[in-house]
Amino acid sequence: MEKSLQDLLPLTVFKVVKSRKALEMKTKELLISIYFQANRHNAAGTSIEVMLHFKVMHNKRKSHTGLPESYYQHSELKWYELLGKEAFEDSLLSMMEYITQHEIPLFEQLISDPQGVIEAKYKEHKEYEEYKNYVKLKDKILSPYFYYRYGTDAQFEKARQRYVASLSEVQKQQYDDAVIRFQADESSPIQRGEDWAYLTVAKAKGYEI
Repeated sequence: MEKSLQDLLPLTVFKVVKSRKALEMKTKELLISIYFQANRHNAAGTSIEVMLHFKVMHNKRKSHTGLPESYYQHSELKWYELLGKEAFEDSLLSMMEYITQHEIPLFEQLISDPQGVIEAKYKEHKEYEEYKNYVKLKDKILSPYFYYRYGTDAQFEKARQRYVASLSEVQKQQYDDAVIRFQADESSPIQRGEDWAYLTVAKAKGYEI
């Protein structure tokens, strides 16, 4: 199924990764993935359904931090039926239409002008003609990691504050403790859930990760 979808333009630039049931494309900065999740209720000879997931990550993850640096994730909450030739062909065309209309424009913009994507997200299209060709981003959620790498200090700080505000009191204390530890020992290993604490210290000290 991945190969059939790959053969349709403009997905020929994606490679099939059978082990992950995905189509992937690498650029100098990004790893773009389209995953196919099988419905756990699929039954042989009765139904074969899949759902589409999309993910954009930083391509050159540095091993000493282990940060995931996921920029964008989205799932289309729709099951596509693949059982039977007619259903398979119809679903293939529907998936292709959805990907080309809703995801490919964002992928292209992230590759060519990530800072422009941020600007387009924060400005009204009708007031700024230079952004008229950008995909509508109001429903596209970009990870705070994206703002860390491509946004301004103010945008990163706003994202950091939103993150901290979402934590429970116990989690906030753990976050504060981790920040203090990283400030005292920059080589301290990053534990699960401490990514933001490390980013906070790295950003304040001007490190590039």
